[in-house]
Amino acid sequence: MGPVLPAVHRRQVLGLLGAVAAARAVLPSSALAALAGTLRIGIKALPASLNPLTVNDLVARQILGSMYESLTSVDPEGRILPGLALSWEASDNARRWRLALRKGVLFHTGRPFTARDVKRSFEAALASEGANFAVLALSKVQGFRAMRERTATELSGVTVIDDHTLEVVCDEPCAIFPFARFNIVDGEAIAQAGPNWHREMSAGTGPYRLAGSAEGIRVDVEASPHWRGGAVPFERVSFLATGIGNDGIGLFNDSQIDFSFVDTDAMRAVIDDPGFKRALIACPRMQMRAVALDPRRVTAFGDIRVRRAMSMLIDRGAMAERFFRGVARVHNGVVPPALLSNERLEPLVYDPMGARALLAQAGYPDGRGIEPFTVHIVQEYRREFVYYVSQWNNSGIPAKLVVAPRQEFIARSRRRDYDAFLFGWTATYPDAMNFLDELFSSRSRFNPVGWANAEFDGIVESAMALSDPEQRADAYKRAERLVMADLPLIPLVVPDYVALRSNALSDNFITPFGGMNFA
Repeated sequence: MGPVLPAVHRRQVLGLLGAVAAARAVLPSSALAALAGTLRIGIKALPASLNPLTVNDLVARQILGSMYESLTSVDPEGRILPGLALSWEASDNARRWRLALRKGVLFHTGRPFTARDVKRSFEAALASEGANFAVLALSKVQGFRAMRERTATELSGVTVIDDHTLEVVCDEPCAIFPFARFNIVDGEAIAQAGPNWHREMSAGTGPYRLAGSAEGIRVDVEASPHWRGGAVPFERVSFLATGIGNDGIGLFNDSQIDFSFVDTDAMRAVIDDPGFKRALIACPRMQMRAVALDPRRVTAFGDIRVRRAMSMLIDRGAMAERFFRGVARVHNGVVPPALLSNERLEPLVYDPMGARALLAQAGYPDGRGIEPFTVHIVQEYRREFVYYVSQWNNSGIPAKLVVAPRQEFIARSRRRDYDAFLFGWTATYPDAMNFLDELFSSRSRFNPVGWANAEFDGIVESAMALSDPEQRADAYKRAERLVMADLPLIPLVVPDYVALRSNALSDNFITPFGGMNFA
């Protein structure tokens, strides 16, 4: 997740929807047409930036998914499909990739898409400050370090063979390279438009293009006349900031929006309400959720027996069935079972007596001697985490729940500036490596607790060179087992994506990756 602007209250959204005069100052006159043909999507809060080259949060990715394409795409079941690349072929133990790109594709600007645009998009993403999804995906490409250190302006490992053929050379095996998410942009157009180009235009190849925005309140996109896929379901899509909690549900109930994800804390009430039965849709998340424990800040967290005891005090089955009304999954590992069904993992059992024995063995009988610590979350997870913290408190573990403002939480959790905190990770491509390498490799920027294991690193590195799916799966299972044996963080129940949608939307409008099917 990345920084977001403060949520706009429901009355502000309703006022915007009703205030045509105010909207006219921001949007072109075509945006003031009746809502027929317009899909209105409620978003808790709009991201501070919609730059497709530097995106690093899920909400921005949801909106940008309507405008930008990557080399490959994913179907609702998580299968890899062609995107802007029609085919891809590896050689030299997955160090070298040759990609055949689509012909006849036009950007929103009307300019033809070529291999040069892919190379320029990679380079523009690397030239940006900070970490983002593209930087992570390009980290193994030759020339990556030189570009990040500003000693080169071109990515040496990427070669344009011709207008529709690209070669990518990596410093080390990278079997998942084509599957990573890259937003490909019209490099010439954005170079001419200047650094704030993404506020005024879109330069992708997706089914929709940017039509206008009111900062922090709404973003409007319209059907692109250049979309190669033909007619799209809606002429226009408006993303509206609704605020968290029940605001989105209220707006949906009042027919002010056509779609809204349901927050974790609101799931039970919505599922239990018969009035929402026909409007509910759900799908499993390609996600892991956990409590990250920092042993640098709390000494007891450095003891595996304490970590196991804390895990054994969580009744995941009861949480899935009662709190989430059965619309949730219990994962025994850190990779969603849909990506890796790992029969080698031990179940995460609920065993309070076993937890008490482990605490005593670790020198903390009934939790005595463990330093008081805080568990930081954001508001929408408060009710869920009240249960976890109370379970630890009941066993003498001195945890205190703290709800932090969203922007502060995002910034501080990325700096590992909390004793313990909610950590979530949603897959950007359907491969277990998206969780194993990018969260638990010792060199990863996204490693939530700084966990390091040389054997794990070696398995992951070797898996990057394996083209055989069964061999890769075997390596993944061994790597995941090492993580779970040491339990650097405590996996939690993963609720399904649950949403309210109007009759105009199909049951598969939402995807396991937290996105939406716009075309």
